[in-house]
Amino acid sequence: MHDYDLIAPFYDSEHGQFSEDLDMYRNFAELSGDMGGAMLELACGSGRVLLPLAREGHELTGVDTSAHMLHLARQRLQDARVAARCTLVQQDITALHLGRTFRMAFIALGSFAHLTARKQQQQALAAIRAHLSTGAIFILDLSNADARYMESMSGQVLHQGTWKRDDGTLLTHFVSPASSQAQHLLELTHFYDQHRQGGAVQRTIVTTQFYLFERAETELLLEQAGFVNKEVYGDYELSPYQLESPRMIFIAEAK
Repeated sequence: MHDYDLIAPFYDSEHGQFSEDLDMYRNFAELSGDMGGAMLELACGSGRVLLPLAREGHELTGVDTSAHMLHLARQRLQDARVAARCTLVQQDITALHLGRTFRMAFIALGSFAHLTARKQQQQALAAIRAHLSTGAIFILDLSNADARYMESMSGQVLHQGTWKRDDGTLLTHFVSPASSQAQHLLELTHFYDQHRQGGAVQRTIVTTQFYLFERAETELLLEQAGFVNKEVYGDYELSPYQLESPRMIFIAEAK
């Protein structure tokens, strides 16, 4: 089973209400609007970003490898009555084949870092570029400060949060990072505990890998894939990137 098929039942409890990045995507969607056509979200997950953009009238295609995450996205879009504006596709972005081009593409919340091999990263960026019109915008959002913090806490168990769910159960997420001595990546062991107060705990354990990108190598990867690097921002307010910035957000243009 795909890692995010296992994570899907818990994902929205933790991330579903996250909205700090939405204005950024709305603004760039508006800027790219003159080109016409649809937008493309890679690793779209449960549709957290697709939904508000579709509500504003944009046409989108969302791609993810997890069937369970796409099921959540489809349900969310149908409930909001905007499913007609969104096409959902289960594909691996390293071998993307959609048969059309887009005016803007983006990967939110650091999902690109799950591609840990250089060949995968290169294939994915090349495939994305092939699906963009000349002059189209590509936004790549990577974790920066949080990833470094995780690296410094190798071997520890970190409490990510506890949430009360609609059915009254409690969900707690712990994560234990382990840094690699040979490669620039983290292995993250996730513990999702479901329980009622005083009741038995049902635990789901999932292990994911997370590549630790540096600015210069990411800019080079984008250039090699056929992009022009326009800006690098350090947060969702588009502040200039600094080494200690919480995010590393690349704004690139398809050349």
